[in-house]
Formats: sequence, C-alpha cells, structure tokens
Amino acid sequence: MRTVHPSIIIGSYAWDQDRLPRDEFQIRMAGLHRVMDDNGWKAVLIYGDAAEHSELAYFTNFIPRLRWGMGLIRRQGEPRLLASMSPRDVPAMKLMTWIPDLLSGWTWEAGFDPWLVRLNAEQPIDIGSVGFDRMRPPLMRSLEKSLGNRFRLHVADAAVSACRLPRPRELSTIRQASKVVETAAEAFVQAWRDGKDVETAALAGERSARLQAAQDVRTLVSFDFGRTLAPFRGTFDRKSDPLVGYIAVKHMGYWADLFVSAAGAPSALQPRIEAALEAMLQASGPGVLATDLHAKAVEQLGSFALHPVLDGSVGHRIGLSSDEGGALRADSNQPLAPGDVYTLRVGAHELMSGGAIVSAMVAITATGAETLHCSPALRS
Repeated sequence: MRTVHPSIIIGSYAWDQDRLPRDEFQIRMAGLHRVMDDNGWKAVLIYGDAAEHSELAYFTNFIPRLRWGMGLIRRQGEPRLLASMSPRDVPAMKLMTWIPDLLSGWTWEAGFDPWLVRLNAEQPIDIGSVGFDRMRPPLMRSLEKSLGNRFRLHVADAAVSACRLPRPRELSTIRQASKVVETAAEAFVQAWRDGKDVETAALAGERSARLQAAQDVRTLVSFDFGRTLAPFRGTFDRKSDPLVGYIAVKHMGYWADLFVSAAGAPSALQPRIEAALEAMLQASGPGVLATDLHAKAVEQLGSFALHPVLDGSVGHRIGLSSDEGGALRADSNQPLAPGDVYTLRVGAHELMSGGAIVSAMVAITATGAETLHCSPALRS
C-alpha cells in the first residue's frame, strides 16, 4: 500500500544482538561474497535511504532514519558504512550496526577515495551497485568523481536480491513485528467501536504500536465508506460506518501490516470477503503459484469485484521492506517458496453497504504455511 512517509522517525533503532547476533551477518556476507566471486566484482556498493533500505539493512543492520546510508563492501577486507548525518550522530550509528568503520559528514569524496584505493586490483575494477536508481544526482556525481575511469559500475540489484535466502532469525523477528501490528489493529478497531472517528481510531492503533517500541507506523483510513483509503489529515469527523483502514508497523527493521474493517450491521460482502481470505490461507504453501491464489480469492468473491485499492493484487512478500515484491496477481506465475513471508489481502466495495478489506500474514514452510495473524472480526 502507498502510505505517507513520516518526516520525523522515532522508535528504538539499536541493534538487538540477542535476536540477530554477529554470526547472522557473517552468514549473510558469505552469500554476498559468493555473488561477488561469480561476477568478478571486487566490491559492492549498497545504497539505501529512509524510505527504502531493505538490502542495506539486510547486510549491515543499518536503517537510515533521515536521508541515506551506503555500505561499501569489499570482497577482501573490512567494509565501510557511510551515512548522511552529522558527525555527532556517529555514536548513535554505532549502536545500529556490526560494522566498526563508520563515517558521517558532508564531504563524501573523503569517504570514497581512501576506501577505493584499498581495492588494489588491476584497472579497471568492476564494482556491483545496489539501489542506485534511488540515489539523488548530487550524491551520484560525488561518487562518479571518486570512481573516475578506474572503476566500472555494474547493476547488481537482481543478483544481490537472489542471494538473500530466508533466515530463521528473520522469521523470529517478523513474528515479533506481527504481534505488534496485531495488537495495534485491535486497538484501532476497538477505538472505533467505542464511538471514535476513523482518525482518532487510527491514532489509537499508532499509539499502541509506539508503546511496543515500533520504529515506524503507517496508517490509512477511508473517509468515503470504504471506497478509497487516504492518509491522516486531521479533520476528526464524526464516526462513520463502516470502518475501513490499514496499519503497518516496522519493528526491529521488519514490517508487518493489517487491514481493519468493521461494521455495525451485516452485509452481503462480509461472508464473501472472509471466505476469500480463508481460501487463500488454506491454499498457501510451498510451490503454490501466485496466479492460483489470486484465482481462489476472486472465486469466493462471486459477483463482487476485487477492491480497486488493491490494484489487482491479493498480496505480496513482506520483510525488511513493506513490499518485497512477488505480487499475487492473475498473471503472476512465481511459486511461493519456503521461508518467504507474505501479506495476503482481499476486499470489495458495493454502493449500498460500503467496502471492506481484510488481510493476514503467512510464513511459507516446507510443508504448508504458518498464519502469523489475521484481521480482527468484521462485525462489532
């Protein structure tokens, strides 16, 4: 879902070494080194910013709270981490990552040049690049100035993404994020049932997530009886029926999300939508094709069309990014793989009774799928 990125990010951003110890990152780096060897790259530069940092966080555990960060990872030797922060923020940065070589400031040539010299390889030197399509032009020019003619950049996004095999410790962390969003969604719905308007209810959900140390919280609500979803605008209108909303939380770097729907009276939509979600949950498992899941959901909706805010998809992978790809569409032929975590969602809208959307998150196992959480019940 498209949500509004907050201008000020709060929350606990320290590296939890009990949950993700150093050896976890040694395993991840070994996979990256294999990719580098296969492609003849002497280094990989991984860029991430406050809005999207999945690859950077996976290998470094660093999550930019403002602006951007970049991992400079050599095949031989220690990596370096650059971040667009004031130098006074370096002590805080050190609490977020296992990489000891941290640089922060505004003169980036001073960070790039000495590190590139250490590569000590025959020129030109091949380097993989990840996330550079999101890099702003001034930073790109600074990097190109340091690279000069000595280095050749190769787009490495697909190759690096392919080496990010699902890890058991990741699933443990996602389970915790799942608990946070489930509790927040319950607070969201309960506030609405207690007579609050949709925005006050969304704030109740966000407050619940913040009290559980969420790093980021995103919400959307419907102001038009479930036809569309919009970000917070602070109007605090009177309570509307039905309730349709969305909440996503980031906890210890990992995302979990839920749609919330509730109504004071039953409608023909309710059993159809609940049956569609249940059909997807029952069918999920390793090797199941995305197109088959989509078909099962649409079949249960009967004469109702899939809700337009879902843009033709009934889910996608979720993890260090709120959307890791793998959309479940009618024309998607990729299979679900063990270790992947998906957010599944289905909904519809009709003129008389309004709309409703429900969702769940599942972890694909070797033999089936583990349901991590589901939307609260539709009826109040």
